[in-house]
Amino acid sequence: MADRNGSVPPENLNGISRPGRGRAVVKPENMKGTLGRLWRLTRGQRRGLGWIFLLSVLASAASILSPYVTGRAVAAISGGDAVAWVLTCLAGLYLSDWLIRFLQAFLMASIGQRVIHHIRKTLFDRIRTLPLSFFDSHRHGELMSRLTNDVDNISTTISNSLTLLLTYIFTVSGIFLAMLYLSPLLTVVSLSGVGMIFLLTKTVTRRTRKLFAAQQKSLGALNGQVEESVSGLAMVKAFCREQEMEREFEERNSELCTVSVKALICSGYLMPLMNVINNLLYVAISVLCGVLFVDGRITDIGLVTSFLLYVRQFTRPFVDIANIYNNFQTAVAGAERVFEILDEQPEPPDREGAVRLEHPRGEIELRHVEFGYAPGRPVLRDISVKIPAGTQAAIVGATGSGKTTIINLLTRFYDVSAGSILLDGRDLRDYRMEDLRDAFGVVLQDTALFAASVRDNIRYGHPDASAEQVREAARIAGADSFIERLPEGHDTVLKHGGTELSQGERQLLTIARAVLADAPILILDEATSSVDTVTEQKIRRAMLKICENRTSVIIAHRLSTIRDSDLIILLESGEIAEQGTHEELMALNGRYAHLYRTQTEISA
Repeated sequence: MADRNGSVPPENLNGISRPGRGRAVVKPENMKGTLGRLWRLTRGQRRGLGWIFLLSVLASAASILSPYVTGRAVAAISGGDAVAWVLTCLAGLYLSDWLIRFLQAFLMASIGQRVIHHIRKTLFDRIRTLPLSFFDSHRHGELMSRLTNDVDNISTTISNSLTLLLTYIFTVSGIFLAMLYLSPLLTVVSLSGVGMIFLLTKTVTRRTRKLFAAQQKSLGALNGQVEESVSGLAMVKAFCREQEMEREFEERNSELCTVSVKALICSGYLMPLMNVINNLLYVAISVLCGVLFVDGRITDIGLVTSFLLYVRQFTRPFVDIANIYNNFQTAVAGAERVFEILDEQPEPPDREGAVRLEHPRGEIELRHVEFGYAPGRPVLRDISVKIPAGTQAAIVGATGSGKTTIINLLTRFYDVSAGSILLDGRDLRDYRMEDLRDAFGVVLQDTALFAASVRDNIRYGHPDASAEQVREAARIAGADSFIERLPEGHDTVLKHGGTELSQGERQLLTIARAVLADAPILILDEATSSVDTVTEQKIRRAMLKICENRTSVIIAHRLSTIRDSDLIILLESGEIAEQGTHEELMALNGRYAHLYRTQTEISA
């Protein structure tokens, strides 16, 4: 809607409110390079962007012409001339302005969301291909922030700020040229107000940037304290630390309140002072125009009207342009974080000539295997062991001895640093990755259930399994009894990823999933680490049954669950300290025998 001065207020451009002020600005490290990459992602939308560019020019032209036409209308009225054609032109400009901005917003919303859809898809596809080492070195919350917050910042900038910035730039440039055309002298005087606005904006933003950065820091500390308090509430209550928790919260909350008030008050100075400068400039120009008109140096009252309207419009967008540019910088910085993930190396592709793994027997051999997650920090040292097909091997040892690392190497979540791992006499890296991982049925220490039905969670690795097959897998794993007690049995939806179940129940479901997958090689990583004794016995019986006629590798802290294994491997500091059957190791009376007796005495 046009204001009473005959112009369209910048805050109403595209029906979008002015960008928020006072946010902490995150500056990109390589603005030019990142913008180039963002531009390449708009391939396929270039024609639409060209139309938006043209519409921005037309929208600016409407804003620029309306004060001039208004001035001509005033001149026509004062001269007694017919004004119908002038008013018709003015009405046509306003109507055209509305139509142009509507089309601009419509096109930008459509194009912006398609571009963001492409960015999200590209980012998610890359995350899907990244190796496990990437996720081990990045916090999940940070990755979620890049996939959601950073992409949303880019979306907001493309959909809103870009069109506003283009329109503002064209409008200010056009108004400046129009003012020069009408009166170079008055234009020079008007520029003094622009200089004051720039000086004021720079002074205020220098102060507010520090305050809002401190506000974000205080907010982060408060959020961290709240998260710790809520997640550890049971421990807080157990140690009667409620008052201390409340005191810490109040301190951080007060600190955040204090710095937020300072930041908001300081940033609140800007617009009132801007209005004062605009009003003083408007008065000064009005007085000067009156003097020049009386002096006879200006004889056209329409020129005075147009110029005063231009003055109103000229200074208004500058603060908004600065804020939009700040938002633009933050979005580009977010794009850099997105591109960091896109630049990560995906999992190594299959070797040229990689062979299919068909009907694996399950013979595993580690030959002088060495590995470290970081250079110079070995986790496994010269590991050599052979696990015949169809046997049950157990790997035991203290925390950090390298047990789970061997599992990561077997499934090729990581590749060995030296040596080799053979499956059926051939290096793992010679097989196609998809075939290799299909050969393993894995139950990890950390259960992974999804917001789906119990049935769908069990058949996650075998989506075509029938309901009867799912029930049989649950029965073998010992999960059928608690599933039947659920409100809807196998159709019960785990709304929170299984958090409504006990740790032992979640573990039994993951074991049922591995049973249903019916892989020739089974890996159980600490499957009984978080269950009670009764559930442990259920898992042990299930393990004995599902491990029949297939190679199985079991990692366990509770040695009682693996004493029937064909081979037990004891790791210490990344090396094999002892290996053999339970009876052989007990007869050896070494480290394993000591650990077993210790656990037996404790359990007794």
